[in-house]
Amino acid sequence: MKSKFTGALIGSAVGDALGAPVEGYSMKKVSSVYGEDWKMISGRYTDDTEMMIGVAESLIENKGFNGEDMAKRFIENYDPKRGYGPGSKEALRRLSEGESWKEASKKLFGGKGSYGNGAAMRIAPVGIFYYDDVDRLRETAYKSSHITHSNELGKEGAALQAFSIALAMQERVEKEGMLLELKEFVENEVYKEKIRKIEMFFEKEAEVDKKEVISELGSGEEAFNSVPTAIYSFIRSNSFKDAVVYAVSLGGDTDTIAAMTGAISGAYYGEEAIPKEWVERLEGGKKGKRYIRWLGEELYHIKLQLMQRDRW
Repeated sequence: MKSKFTGALIGSAVGDALGAPVEGYSMKKVSSVYGEDWKMISGRYTDDTEMMIGVAESLIENKGFNGEDMAKRFIENYDPKRGYGPGSKEALRRLSEGESWKEASKKLFGGKGSYGNGAAMRIAPVGIFYYDDVDRLRETAYKSSHITHSNELGKEGAALQAFSIALAMQERVEKEGMLLELKEFVENEVYKEKIRKIEMFFEKEAEVDKKEVISELGSGEEAFNSVPTAIYSFIRSNSFKDAVVYAVSLGGDTDTIAAMTGAISGAYYGEEAIPKEWVERLEGGKKGKRYIRWLGEELYHIKLQLMQRDRW
């Protein structure tokens, strides 16, 4: 189980770093960069991983969700060179100027809030920490999303991604059965329709063309055009590497879709299944791969303590 905790976080960071150099590229251009080798180019992660680290740090410090603390972590970790989107930048600016974490993101995009994938990309710590408690998982996914993404579509995407990770953590769940549980979990019709499309893909006898996947599931920055794509990339593949490579090969928002695919795959297969050469190339430093692994281990130990306490 500890390997699944660390695998989800390391897997997310590895996917992020693999996809980062080709973010925004077309399928054809991605292929021209990576060819057949798929060697990690730089190993530097983006805002996806930096914000995921903040989520994990806050959950560890508070042994659960604390909105004010999580917002503070995001501000403290913020490195503008990591490639933050305009919505997240504005939310963090408002937070740093003293606005409440409950209010800052509501004012974005004409008061509608963001439905981007910025909340889903960082949600892995919530998925692993609440893997055995669906209600707490949904509640925490929504609250942690709200700090920067208050639109229902952004929150629901984060909750769906977190639940996908939670299912991947559990030995009882087979890949083939995940879609049924995901369909029952999700509440928004936009996501229900996306899951139906994934089911249709698996009903086809022939291999689904990548262009059709992009057309039907998406490869963009909207949560509803990327979370389902990450789920499909995981379910259709037979290994961590195959899943993440497929996610990046689609082009578009490659770093985030691969980060989300890597989180689900890492939770399912465990850290040992992540290609060693990719992990070795992942950046080090103060909050590099060793620190990310430590965050996963700490979340595991705290979860274990809480479960033992509840049994007593």
